[in-house]
Amino acid sequence: ANIIDQLIGNTNPQTTIAKINGEIVSPAQFNSLVNQQLTSLKSNGQSVNDFQINQARNRAWDNMLQDILVTQEVEKLGIKASNKEVMYHLENQPPIFLQQNPTFQTEGKFDLDKYLSALASPNGDEWVPIEQFMKNTYIPNFKLQKLIDENIIISEEEVLTEFKKRNLDYNLT
Repeated sequence: ANIIDQLIGNTNPQTTIAKINGEIVSPAQFNSLVNQQLTSLKSNGQSVNDFQINQARNRAWDNMLQDILVTQEVEKLGIKASNKEVMYHLENQPPIFLQQNPTFQTEGKFDLDKYLSALASPNGDEWVPIEQFMKNTYIPNFKLQKLIDENIIISEEEVLTEFKKRNLDYNLT
């Protein structure tokens, strides 16, 4: 290890491509996300050129940055989900990725009865990863978004002030 770099806070580009509020992002982690983006393009029948590789890198970076920042804010605010909330969401507000799953579709459309039947009678542990994702990521992120939405209040005075700033020209002497 280069002790000078360690002392002045430089990072090793072989192990770290970014630090986001102290959280290290490794090249392998980033490349995995880029590869997921490229695999998605290829599975849709698209050929991959330099422009699309650049777009995949940008999308991967944006998604990773957003995920890390949201996760950090959820942890900072102590937002959690209970088992009851997980079941409520699974039963009443299934996430899009479950609604788009071919297993729960009939004639290309989400079949709520088929979905609820599968949810009520699991064949094994197939719901465990989904429940963990809902509890640790989906619902806390959903709660954070609701919290943000509820706290965005713009008064008429603020609207008028902004309108005046943008639209009225005047000189004061």
